[in-house]
Amino acid sequence: MNGKNEQKGNRFVVETLSGFNIEGLSIGGQETSIIFPQLKLCFDSGRCTQRCVYADTMCLTHTHMDHIGGLGMYIASRNLLSLPPPTILVPESKIEAISNFIDALRVLDDSDLPHEMIPFAPSTETCYSMKNKNYKIKAFETVHPIASQGYVILSTKQKLKDKYLSLKGSEIKALKDDGVEITDTVDVPEIMFTGDTTMDFLHSSPQEVIQEGLKSRLVCLECTFVNDDVPPADAKRFGHTHVRDIAENADSFRECENILLIHFSESYTREEIREGMRNQLAESNEWIYANITPMLAGYDWYII
Repeated sequence: MNGKNEQKGNRFVVETLSGFNIEGLSIGGQETSIIFPQLKLCFDSGRCTQRCVYADTMCLTHTHMDHIGGLGMYIASRNLLSLPPPTILVPESKIEAISNFIDALRVLDDSDLPHEMIPFAPSTETCYSMKNKNYKIKAFETVHPIASQGYVILSTKQKLKDKYLSLKGSEIKALKDDGVEITDTVDVPEIMFTGDTTMDFLHSSPQEVIQEGLKSRLVCLECTFVNDDVPPADAKRFGHTHVRDIAENADSFRECENILLIHFSESYTREEIREGMRNQLAESNEWIYANITPMLAGYDWYII
């Protein structure tokens, strides 16, 4: 397992994981809110951690309360701080229910709760261009008891055309000075975020988006259960992933750079999580174990 992480109050920070800073909390059944401050992007808002307020865009994976319970506070807090109304991507089939939820909060809070809510469905064609135009978002289906979806964040970059790869720098500069188009615009997968799901999401659709996401620099993958107190069959019945499922599907993640495991059951201690990782991955899947970082903020309740 890798990653330099530390807990600062109620924040979690991974300073060096694939070049991304990561903040937030993810405790199964309690709250999930994962923030990428460099992108001003947040996934879910279980209780609205302080730092998620500064994310301009939020991607909601599904509508269980430990993932959307803080949505109203997220919108209201940005308004209180005079920040622009946020953009919220939501599963298309839940747009009416979430809109009704926010309308009820407007009445209770006696405020406008300004925001832009976008119904977003898994698709190869549909993507959302973030305010930073160098990034776009796509969605894919996940497998959970209610409608759910994961997201892939892609950066748009310029890549030198293959036919010019063998040229010297001076030759490339000359072509550029002559107005020759020497690069292609390509989308590079940066982050894949699964949200709550069984490992069956690997066979969901659109497969093009999933396969693209599995090549991301960073995959944020749920892993709710890590030992046989809850065996893999029960984890799947609950719509979640067991660490043994990751072990059995390790080859699917060979092209990603790092894996951040989130959403461990609230019943575990930090050491039980680490032990589960060691028992299931350290020997049989050494390569994936070396590239995994478990998100452990919030699992220190047992410390006196």
